[in-house]
This record gives sequence, C-alpha cells and structure tokens, in this order.
Amino acid sequence: MGEVSPLNEMYRNYRDKGFEFLTIYVREPHPGEHYGPHKDFEQKLEYAKHCRDQDGIENPLLVDDLEGTVHQLYGVLPNMVYIVSKEGRIVYKAMWTDHEEIRVVLENLVMADELRAQGVRLKPSLTEKINFIPAQYAGGLREKVFDRAGPKAWEDYRGTFGG
Repeated sequence: MGEVSPLNEMYRNYRDKGFEFLTIYVREPHPGEHYGPHKDFEQKLEYAKHCRDQDGIENPLLVDDLEGTVHQLYGVLPNMVYIVSKEGRIVYKAMWTDHEEIRVVLENLVMADELRAQGVRLKPSLTEKINFIPAQYAGGLREKVFDRAGPKAWEDYRGTFGG
C-alpha cells in the first residue's frame, strides 16, 4: 500500500490498453524542516521534481498551482487516487493507494470495453466500502516520507491522523 513502484508497473501494463496515468503534486504531504510549505511556485516545482526522482515516478507528473486549485476541487485529503473513465466519469476514488484494488478496477474497465465492443449492453454497479489501514507507516516508508521532509513532518502526520 502507498508505494509508487506498483503504480509504475500498472502504468507500463495499462497505457497500451488506453489508460493514462497522471500524478498530480498538490502540496508537500507532511511538511518538515527540509521540505516545508511552498513559498512560491518555483519552489513547488523543485519539490515536485525531487518527489518524482526520489519516489521513481515514471508517469507524467503535473503540478497543481500554488493555491491548490485542483486539490480543492477533488477534496483536500492526502494521497487521493482517482480513476476517471474515458467518458470523464469518476469511477473510483480512494484516500489511500491500494494497488490490488486499483488493478481490479482497471481490469473491470478493460472488460467493459471488450464487452461493449462485442455489443453487450452494460449497466453501472456502485460499490462503497471502508478500508482500514495502519495509522503508522511500516517498513521503510516512514524514513522515505518523513525523514526526507524533516522531524516536523512526523508531527504533522500525527496531528492529522494520530499514531
């Protein structure tokens, strides 16, 4: 969960099936001494490039404006994941990156395209659920995310989610 490398694999596997993957850098997720709140757009671009390089993001990276217009439009939660259909409809949204769940949604969209091509009429089916995730990062994620930002980043996270 939450790691970028499985998204890179999905990007490589699904882009030839008509999918585009975009990462939108909206704000520094847990500001600290090294990576704090953005002072200007140039700094935000620099932080976004560092994020791309440090996390190994392979898909196109877009940068929200300094006011966070995109972040505000899609909800201000961190780590949001959206899958938008070819028709422009949000078919999946989550507060956290669950790679297996994303893969299942993408496979469902591929199947729907194949069925439509065969002339099968489809109807949408809505699913709503709550997933539970550990409040504390496991493995090297804490070091990767918080240590690069600085000690205040961990305080920011605890202030947001506890733990």
